[in-house]
This record gives sequence, structure tokens and C-alpha cells, in this order.
Amino acid sequence: MTEFEKAKSLFDDGVKFYQKGDFESSKINFEDCLKIAPTSQPTLENLSKTYIELGDLNLAEEKLIFLIGLKKEKDNLAYKLLFKIYSLQNNFTKLEELSKEANSKRKFNEEFSIRGYLFYPSFFNSLEDIKSIRTEFSKKISNLSSNYSLPQLDISKNLVSPPNFELSYDGNDNLEIYKNLIKVYEKIYPEIRQLKDYEFSSKKNEKIKIGFISEYFTDHTIMKLFRGIIYKLNKQKFEVYVFHSDKTRPGSKFREINENVILYDYENIILPIKFNDKVDTIRSKNLDLLFYPDVHMSANLYYLTLIKLAKYHIASWGHPETTGNSNIDFFLSSKLLESEGYERNYSEKVLMTNYLPMYFYKPKIHYQLTKEQLSQTNIYFCGQSLIKMHPIFDTVINKILNKDKKAEVTFIKSRNKHITKQFIDRLKKNINNNFDRIKFIERLETEEYINKCGSASVLLDTYWFGSGNSFHESMYYGTPTITLPTKYLKSRIVTGAYKQMKIENAPIANDIEEYVEKSVEYANYNANKALELKSHYKNQANKYLYENENIISDMENIFESILNKN
Repeated sequence: MTEFEKAKSLFDDGVKFYQKGDFESSKINFEDCLKIAPTSQPTLENLSKTYIELGDLNLAEEKLIFLIGLKKEKDNLAYKLLFKIYSLQNNFTKLEELSKEANSKRKFNEEFSIRGYLFYPSFFNSLEDIKSIRTEFSKKISNLSSNYSLPQLDISKNLVSPPNFELSYDGNDNLEIYKNLIKVYEKIYPEIRQLKDYEFSSKKNEKIKIGFISEYFTDHTIMKLFRGIIYKLNKQKFEVYVFHSDKTRPGSKFREINENVILYDYENIILPIKFNDKVDTIRSKNLDLLFYPDVHMSANLYYLTLIKLAKYHIASWGHPETTGNSNIDFFLSSKLLESEGYERNYSEKVLMTNYLPMYFYKPKIHYQLTKEQLSQTNIYFCGQSLIKMHPIFDTVINKILNKDKKAEVTFIKSRNKHITKQFIDRLKKNINNNFDRIKFIERLETEEYINKCGSASVLLDTYWFGSGNSFHESMYYGTPTITLPTKYLKSRIVTGAYKQMKIENAPIANDIEEYVEKSVEYANYNANKALELKSHYKNQANKYLYENENIISDMENIFESILNKN
């Protein structure tokens, strides 16, 4: 067998293993092939892709930079793979430099050029990084919003994920930048401008026709928060439609919402793939109200929010932040959630319920924790997504570990292992002597998660963007959550839940020092006091938090008032 034949055999086997998902075997074959043909472009590209699948981003970057250095004529893929690597690494600086080089050499098509403009990290290493990157990004978006020579893309074929979701976690007010981003979206996607306005029939519907639209009416937090409203609305008054993205993932809750159409009397609709067909499908229902529980979360559905699809559009707190979108008429919040001057945080008119705006079913647990498991001391658990770990939160963790020498703090690893690594590296830098008392565990199923919350002494709410669904699940056992609300809704869900539960002297802090003091105090309660407190919180949740029928009539009144007043 000649050297060429050996290389070809190794390459072909590498491809077969890659297609089967056996990336370790694929890597071995491509590496051996490269020893024979060190400048083979297909081998370098496929080995880089394999390294990315294995999480070896530095090795992938090394091979791709080597390939680009060979100055092959068609090395566009190498630039696109580097783009993916820097995106996974949240490396704004390298991605900016790559985009400039790729655009100047015409290695990126128009879609990748736009993706480069709109990239924003989902995790930061320091406050300084947030400040510098945010400043640079804001200037760029402001310039783009007034640029009339941006590329024109087909929204069905070249859907670019907006950075709105990532912007929510850096601790800044996003109202103005969202407005500027919308100007950019309307420039790059002609369909938005063409379809934006629409005249609905002036004929009054027999019932109030309301649609609920989300990609996440499946095994996801959004389903847990909003399915009760869909099920419980009075179908004598409301004609209900549930719109799913064609990207909605299957799952037990997706089966549930499909199977319950007769029991709860609503129509279930999976939207078509093409953008214009999505628009036509929704408009054909002549809706009075279209309810977006989670604007910013789904790239597949986000751009629909920029187009008139119903007489009135409502956003809510599935992703608890304003949209900056003049096409969204109302934002559904609660008297329990907002602080003084809240109106300034929104582009929408804010509707206020008397309760938290959701109907939350009490979790069902098969394996119950014992009293011994429920009364452990010095166990701190922060079960929030790692993208919520603002750099300021490192200071909180360090102060807790310094104050409580027996403290053990546990986090859950991210699905993106690169974010987990970034967070670990940041903590090691900021929490030198105490890092051995920080634990990272694998992701948990719902019942495992609730039991983990129950076995903790105290739960730590994240700063700037706090918990919502997880707090409600944790109240199955009543473990106290320490929270530090800001003036923004995304940090005030726990505070609002305590108010609804009628908890006196709830562990709501006014500053970081008080947050640390309360965390240590609650984590060191003796067994009897810990059990008594958890039992009290659990009982209050059973009375006022779970399956609260009052919220349904409250929301019905709000929905009806929109049509009566307008």
C-alpha cells in the first residue's frame, strides 16, 4: 500500500467514525493521516471539527490557524470554524479580529458578516471585560442602526441569532440597545419591513381569540410557568391557540400539551418552516391578543415579534426584560414584582396582576427526603444556570466562604462545558484559598434537582438575574433562598414570590454584606430551627404559591380590559 493509499484509508475511516459520533476514533485516524499528509486541507478541516466535538478548542484553533497560514485558495471553512470556536469560548476580541480579517479577504458570506457584527458573549471573566466589550458593542450597533448599506438576507434561509438573550445577563439596562438592534434587524431582513403592518378585520370575534406562542412549550421552564394559564382560561370567553416553533424539541411536556387539546379546549399549531408562512398562519386566526411569554429566547420566533400578527401583542416574564419593541403593546408583570419608577424600564405599557402572572402546578416527588437530609447545616446551593454568574457574584461566594469556615457551595455544570471551565478558572483566580470548598455537579433531572434544593441549608439567588421557576420548585421542601433584588424585574421574582407567600422577615437583602450575613445565618440554623422554617415556607407555598386559582380570573380580567379600553 502506497503512502497515498494509507492516508486515504485513514481519512475515510476518520469520516466514518465522525459520522457515527465516535469522535475519539475519528481523531486518531485524522491525526495519523496528518502525519503522512501534514498539509492536507480536508484532513486539517475534519480534524479541527473533531477537536471541536471533543471540546479540544485550543487544538482545533491551532490546526485552523496553521491551515490559514498555508494560504490555500478555498479556506473559507477554516474561518467559519474559528468563528465557532471563538463563539464557544465567548472570546469577543478574537472574534472581532477574525471577522475583520475574514471580511477583508472575502472569506465570509453576508450571513457570517452579520453574525460577526451581532455576536455578544454569554459569560464574562471580569467587570472590566463587561465594561469594555459592552462599550465597543454598543458603539457598533449604534453605527449599524444608521447604516443603510447593510447586507440584505433572506430571513428563512439566513436566520441570524439575535444577541438579545446574551445581553440580558451582563447587569446593564438594555432598553436603548434593543431599540437600536431592532433598527438593524429591519435593515438586514426586508421581509420584516414588507410584512410589518397589517389591517385586521374590524368585525368583533364571538370570543376573545388569544394565541400563546413559544418554542419552549415542551420540557422547559416556559412550559412549567405558562401551561396552567393555557389550560385554565375560561373557554366560554376565550378561544385559545397554542403556536409552536418548527424547532420545538420533543419531550413529555410537548406530548402533554398535544394530548390535552380536547380536555382543555384549545388548538395546537406547529408553525411552518418558512417565515412568511409562519406569518400567514398566525394572521389567518384573526387574533385579538398574541401572548409572547419569552421574547428574546428563540431565534426562530424572535423576528415575528417585529411584525403585526394580532390586534394586540403582550410580552411577559418567561424572559423577564423589556423588548424595546414598539410592536409589543403590553408587558405583563405584577404588583408584587415591580419597584418604584418601574415604568422607565419598559418600552411597553405595563399590565399589573395582583399575583405572580402564572399558574404553577405543585411538583410531584416520588422519593421524599428524610428529616436528617432536610436539616443539614453549612450546605449552600446555587442551582442557577452559569450564565447568570455575574463577576460580582464571585465576591459574594468568597465572603460566604471566609465567614463560614464549614461552608460548602455547590453549582451545576453548564451544558456548554466551556462556560463551566471559564467559571471555574474565574473562581480559582478570585477565590484562592477557599476553592476546595466549591463543588460542581452534573445536571439533574427535575426530581433530583428539587431534592438537591431540599437537602441544602440555604439557596443562593444570583445577582442581577435571579431565579423564578427554580424557586417555585424549591418551595416543595421550603428551603430558604437568599435574594438581593435590583430595580429590574429579572432580579425580583424571588422577592415577589415571598410577598405572595406572605412570608414575614423574608431573607431579602439590601446589599452584598447583608446577603452574606443572611446566607451564613440561615445555613447555620440548628436542626429544629431549620426544619421549622422549611415547614413554614412549604406550608405557605402550598397555600398561596402553587395552583393559585386567583391568578386565572386576574388574568382574564386583564385580557378583557385590553379589548374594552382600546
